[in-house]
Amino acid sequence: MPGKVAKKPTETSRIGEGIYLTPDVAYILNLPYQQVYQLMKGFWQSYKFGGKGNQAINFYALIEFFIYFQLRKNKMSSQKIKTFHANLSKSLRTRYPFAHHSIRTDFKNIWAEAAENLIKADGKNQFDLLPLLNDFLHKVTYDNNNIASKYYPLDNTKNIVVDPKFQFGQPIVNGTGIKTKTIYNLHLGGESDDKISRLYNLSVDKVKDAIRFHTNAA
Repeated sequence: MPGKVAKKPTETSRIGEGIYLTPDVAYILNLPYQQVYQLMKGFWQSYKFGGKGNQAINFYALIEFFIYFQLRKNKMSSQKIKTFHANLSKSLRTRYPFAHHSIRTDFKNIWAEAAENLIKADGKNQFDLLPLLNDFLHKVTYDNNNIASKYYPLDNTKNIVVDPKFQFGQPIVNGTGIKTKTIYNLHLGGESDDKISRLYNLSVDKVKDAIRFHTNAA
């Protein structure tokens, strides 16, 4: 079943939804900061919270932003994306349709799988199956309402996870509350992978992946 319409978040309801400033969005999604900075300015203003110059988005908007970024990169106008987004939101009954498991795209038209059919997001009842954003969406897991719940930023491993319920959604070593940034800072300080592994009771592979995540995002 599609998710219910989400109420407009309040400061209290944002607990457990993650907090992502523009630099966080860029490095977690491994996107160029300047392009993220420019696109975030017009990225659905109602999603942002916080004071001027310190605005953030939540985890669901983080997932949606990657879709938005790729569509803009492929020359779809922001107005057309917003129109599609509004129609998808109505069809799927969720405030975050781009974070819904059903999303499909060919970078020209956005589709959603709903009620066992594929409904074209411009409102026309046409049916087809278009490819997933495989390189990104296979890293996302979904909750019982088919809304994104976790994101695994590295290819071919789940050692690193972005989970809005832990550490305000900052990347952590999976199965722990240890932020990858903590591991990376120790690495920069000259500590060996083996020593960090013993210090935090982590496998060396997890230590290496935490370092790799920040090295890739640098």
